[in-house]
Amino acid sequence: MSMGKQTFHESIRKILFISQIFALFPISNVCHRNVAQLQYKWMSLPVAYATVIMILNVMEFGIVIYYTFRTGLSFHSLGTIALYLVCLLEHYYLWRLAKKWPKLMQQWRQVEEFFIKIPYRQFMTYNMQFWLWFWYLFIMLCGLTEHCLLVFNSFQKSDLERIQCNLNVSYWETLYGRERPHLRMVLPFRFWLLPLFEWLNLTLAYPRSFTDAFVILVSIGLAARFKQILLRIKHVKGRPMPSIFWREVREHYLVLKKLLRLLNNEMSALILISCANNMYFICCQLFNSFTNIGVDWVAELAFWFSLVYNIFRTILTLSLAALIDEYTKKIIACLRDVPSRSWCIETQRFSEQLAVDVTAFSAAGFFSLTRKLILAMASTVVTYELMVSSVINEAAIKQVTSYCKHYERFEEIGENVQQIS
Repeated sequence: MSMGKQTFHESIRKILFISQIFALFPISNVCHRNVAQLQYKWMSLPVAYATVIMILNVMEFGIVIYYTFRTGLSFHSLGTIALYLVCLLEHYYLWRLAKKWPKLMQQWRQVEEFFIKIPYRQFMTYNMQFWLWFWYLFIMLCGLTEHCLLVFNSFQKSDLERIQCNLNVSYWETLYGRERPHLRMVLPFRFWLLPLFEWLNLTLAYPRSFTDAFVILVSIGLAARFKQILLRIKHVKGRPMPSIFWREVREHYLVLKKLLRLLNNEMSALILISCANNMYFICCQLFNSFTNIGVDWVAELAFWFSLVYNIFRTILTLSLAALIDEYTKKIIACLRDVPSRSWCIETQRFSEQLAVDVTAFSAAGFFSLTRKLILAMASTVVTYELMVSSVINEAAIKQVTSYCKHYERFEEIGENVQQIS
């Protein structure tokens, strides 16, 4: 398919199918080229699968909360609760979006009819499908690398636990106790449980990266159309154009802006969760960088890769989402160069509509995804870093060399549970 005829749904449909493997976007016929075939049906295999995964994850989250309050709250345990909560919320809001996705795609396809035909077709200057897949694969492969490093680190720590604590159990049971200490109270170790829980872990880890990737994909799809309008205006820069030309361009811009508002109404909560989670995770990791990272190169590599990846992913998400606002500002600049003899009521109305409000995604109305937000978040992180560095006494930091404390704590909890029963 030529670049000028590419549509957003045809470019993203296989990406959404991959996400269904991780219990996201339970839509029927998601791979069909025709958006009219997209359906959300409660009695369908994708919805049934997503429901089972959601129930299992919610049940485990409840056990995590119980275990946390039995063992006592700490910075680490609160971080675990926050991680589960964010991932479950992302599952919920992506599911809620999936219910309205067929209708949204039909409206998006109607808007794209203007832009895949002449005169806009010639102004599609880059391969949208290629860049959608490029950024999706880049983000998700980096997320997979992060996950593999963390899992490998857990394998190594489990081996150290068996040696230091003189545990008379198998390696896999040690790994189970380390990765799922909250489940040891209610579910004895079985080897077949390990792949099941690892898969559940993947279904929780996937939306952390996919949410940012999804915001990027939608932003690129919309920004490509705003760029076509910009290039069409630039193509006639300095030339006198009739009023009907400016009326047509203005109406096409308003159609795009209406689509942006429809998408923003459904995605604003998801965007807020994504930005809040990224800020929280970065700040937590920066705090951990002043305390204990680990005792070997695997732990350090996993830690620093995770931190750098999340910082880069956050900046990338905000930068690409801000393209919509950037193209709008460039359109305003082009209108200032319209010759006075071509200035008419349509150019006046177009200029006023562009200047009225920000044309960008927003996070539930709290802030808009523009380049100014990158600077605001960076200044917040730097301020936090300076505050933490002035409070923490680095001389008092000690590396963790004993891994048996949580086993002792688990034995105490087990005795308390037996007394209660």
